[in-house]
Amino acid sequence: MNIWNEWIEIIFSFIFFIGYYYFVIRRQEHRIKYCVIGILYSIYLAGMLHFTLLHRVILDTRQIKFFSLNTGVSIYDMSETFYNILLFIPMGFLTPLCFKNIKLKRILFQCLCISFGIEIIQLIFQIGFFDINDLVNNVLGGIIGYLLFTLIEKELNKYGKVLWN
Repeated sequence: MNIWNEWIEIIFSFIFFIGYYYFVIRRQEHRIKYCVIGILYSIYLAGMLHFTLLHRVILDTRQIKFFSLNTGVSIYDMSETFYNILLFIPMGFLTPLCFKNIKLKRILFQCLCISFGIEIIQLIFQIGFFDINDLVNNVLGGIIGYLLFTLIEKELNKYGKVLWN
């Protein structure tokens, strides 16, 4: 494990949190709530950076993978699909907590852009495959996270409680 990768994660998290603080938290009444969510979001993004880019093995070739119905589905493919969906659920859930008035279209666009960026970086630096399935699964994870957020928010509103101001 490379010590520089850990420093990159820490610096990335710190930069995101400082930017989030400057543009969002300092303008809010409930600064502590937004600060906690900002820290969670920063940790989540650092984890995403860790799993998708920093701790990958460099490959000999650049490849673009497409799902093929002819090859069948292996346990590895199923677990990879599950992990790709799981990776973006927090983004779909935390983004509406961090930023007000976020709608599903914004979550879709955000997840697609970030996932596409990750796949492009993996392709360019040969640290993984550009996998179309990852794009689809990551966006699906973001949608699931957003739907969980709206479901919890709706349930809390029934009881007169607010998930977030």
